Amino acid sequence: MSCKDYDDDIDAINKELTDLKSKLSDLESKVNAGGAYVTKIESVDGGFKVSVSDGTSYNLTVASAAPGSKVVIDDKTGEISIDGKATGWFATTGEGEEAVDMTPYVKDGYWYFYDKAAKDFVKSEYKAAGDAYAVVKDGVVTLHMPDESGKMQSIVLPLTANALTAISLPAGLTIGNVATGAAADAEAISSAKAAKLDWKGPKGAIEKDQFLVGQIGVADLVVSPKNYDLSAQKLTLVDSKGNVAPVKVIATPNTFNSVIVGNRAASENGNWNLTVEMTDEVTADNINKVFKGTGANADKEILYALCVNGIPYTAYDIAIKTKAPETSVAAITFAADKLSYIDAEGTEVKGATNGIELPVGTTTLKYADANLYDSYITFEGTYKAKAEKLGVKADGMTVTVPQAASGETLVATVHMVNIGGVETTTSNTITLKLAGASIDTPTEISATEYKVMPNADFTKVLPAILIDLGDALSKLDAATIEAVQKANQLSVVEAATQEGFIVASDDNVFTSTYYKADAQGKKGDAWNASNDGLESLRFIEIAVATNAGTNNVAEDAKPGKYTLNLVIKDGTTVGNEIAKIAMPVNVTVPAFDDLFAATDAWTEGVYGARIYPSVNNALISMSNAYTAKSGVDANYNDIAYAFDKINNDAVGTVGNAQQVTLNKKVVYKDKALANSELKATASYSILDAMTAYTGSGSDVTKLTAIKKAFTVESSKFTVKLQTIFDGGKIVFYKDNAVVTGTVGIDADGKIAGLTKPSNKKQGLAINFLSADLAVNSTNVADSYPSADANKLQGYAFGNSNAPAASDKQIKVTWSTGIPTVTVKEDANGLVFENSDSSSPTYETTLTATFEDATGIVYTSSIKVEKK
Repeated sequence: MSCKDYDDDIDAINKELTDLKSKLSDLESKVNAGGAYVTKIESVDGGFKVSVSDGTSYNLTVASAAPGSKVVIDDKTGEISIDGKATGWFATTGEGEEAVDMTPYVKDGYWYFYDKAAKDFVKSEYKAAGDAYAVVKDGVVTLHMPDESGKMQSIVLPLTANALTAISLPAGLTIGNVATGAAADAEAISSAKAAKLDWKGPKGAIEKDQFLVGQIGVADLVVSPKNYDLSAQKLTLVDSKGNVAPVKVIATPNTFNSVIVGNRAASENGNWNLTVEMTDEVTADNINKVFKGTGANADKEILYALCVNGIPYTAYDIAIKTKAPETSVAAITFAADKLSYIDAEGTEVKGATNGIELPVGTTTLKYADANLYDSYITFEGTYKAKAEKLGVKADGMTVTVPQAASGETLVATVHMVNIGGVETTTSNTITLKLAGASIDTPTEISATEYKVMPNADFTKVLPAILIDLGDALSKLDAATIEAVQKANQLSVVEAATQEGFIVASDDNVFTSTYYKADAQGKKGDAWNASNDGLESLRFIEIAVATNAGTNNVAEDAKPGKYTLNLVIKDGTTVGNEIAKIAMPVNVTVPAFDDLFAATDAWTEGVYGARIYPSVNNALISMSNAYTAKSGVDANYNDIAYAFDKINNDAVGTVGNAQQVTLNKKVVYKDKALANSELKATASYSILDAMTAYTGSGSDVTKLTAIKKAFTVESSKFTVKLQTIFDGGKIVFYKDNAVVTGTVGIDADGKIAGLTKPSNKKQGLAINFLSADLAVNSTNVADSYPSADANKLQGYAFGNSNAPAASDKQIKVTWSTGIPTVTVKEDANGLVFENSDSSSPTYETTLTATFEDATGIVYTSSIKVEKK
């Protein structure tokens, strides 16, 4: 091969990879911007063929490569399949028990799966088909393809299931000027013809008789699936006749419910803000009519459905509430508490006492008034010069505060104009308190492992969290250490957006106790800010539970990975942050198998359960399934059991003492077991004894959720059912040995019941669980015997004259297969009576038919002969 030929090959490969990159980019753009989704993915030579909802398809391939492997993770079971074949490996659909993503991946040409026992990914025996692979999980497909340098790139694409499936809005939504909800809650949108005004605000000068509309309320909206980008779609309000409302429908991502957070590309949690703007079709002459019906319905609002790309996704129950334009509108009276903004944590911050605190960075404020048309902020007089010196800028209602301005104050003028063109010119100033400096990137220490374990002493189930800071504080510079003279300069906080941490916080601040280290490096004496230097602070303790009813458990507590921050501030009134230590805390629970061991009632991973009767009900007991492992203070009697349904019917009801009352309509059929193997899981709630979730008291719903979050569950297992009399039979002994051949009937027409002359078993018996009961009229009677001596393993036997069995009773009837030969018990055994004197000798089968109290029938036979 010449050098040129080699170069041509390289050029072809580079061109192919560049083309692949272009296709991936085009496909990703189509999905993100156009709302398209994947309808089909097929393995082909070199990679994949991806079909898209708009009818196009893409061959994402690399020449000479094997077809890509397609991995599917079952949404319900979590089982992993590769190219349509189940592997027997399982992954969760989200975070696993170890709080890790269990999604498999390819490395060194092999698939790696997460091993729960090893708590790590392990190399499997499954070879990857090629470099490219796709993982289908949680309704999305993730393509893994090599780029020009051979480095793997990932692209996440929604499947059909990720197209918009539902929109949730308040029922009977009425869009008014400040509120959303039922019509009675929303106030009509205000409007007016304005006076001429040389207005300097963002919306520009106002002409005489210009029609102005006031503020319009915002509705909360939720989409499914949550990653659907509603802002990229065409939204309209359409009535049942197909008429489109003269409004522009605006969807704004809402990471935090019920508050406007500004522009984002898409919502992170499926929550959106929905509002409208009037189009030019709405005028002063028709605003009070255009959204109302005609004729008899002239006073009623038209009802609209919200349409996405022309398709209605809600009921026709959305109204827009307006009223006639105002004829005279007084200037808006400024009030500090109507000025607000949404902080970085999603909390609404309102002005108070003529002041409002702004963080470092850019903040957009809004003023709430139904008659407001436009507003903006300026700094006037001496505050203009001070703002310029500090670098604080105002643009419309947006204020930018640099780090250098931390801790300063400025007086701002809020300019407002209402729908009548009347400007507010008096008492419209507010003090802006510029928050102290903050640290964006804290120093992080090693994670604290906090494992919630069962214990009879509840304070040991949820002991105090002890965080070891190590040498993090001693490494701070001398000036920082010297600046801390008071304990109130320290605080342990969490981000307002952090959910699920086990301890409740007060405004995101935890009650904490500080300690020094002793000579062995363990928790020592309490740290005192007045006497001890900051560098000697080593441990932080956060109390969790005093007892089951007095604790600081958060109402949304659950296992997971969390981060707390030790915030250290200077001694100024604004409290500038001078140091911050990030303290990861991993809240975990043990695996079910860490707490309990299977008993000897299991055989090769299957639990054997013999049915027992209660009147005529069939029960099994699960109390013998597990026992607590050595050193584990867990009560196996508190294990709960759940059984899979069969054909969507429950197989039983779990009651007290781990007894399961079986549903005989499902488990039984034709006096036999229809389903002898049941699938079950065992679970154990570590916090089951807890009676309150905070010191303020108990709430059943929240308590239930907390207990469920800290419940550990076994793998699914099989319960093998045994019927009550399974293994029961009739036997005939001769000299202690069971006769396997034919048993002779004596000359007097009898087979003797079991006796033990010289301690040798002789005669006919019922045998069950290695015990025998002699067959005679005392033990098998017209009424069930009550004496224990006449029972077998606690079960009493009645003959054909006895009533139906109940509880621990078993009815037995005898048959020979010869119509003229009947059998009955006497004091010494069985008597055979033959009504046909012409056939005095015969050979036949003696069959015992047993029926237990639950309705199961058993048969046992021996050969008999009359000579």
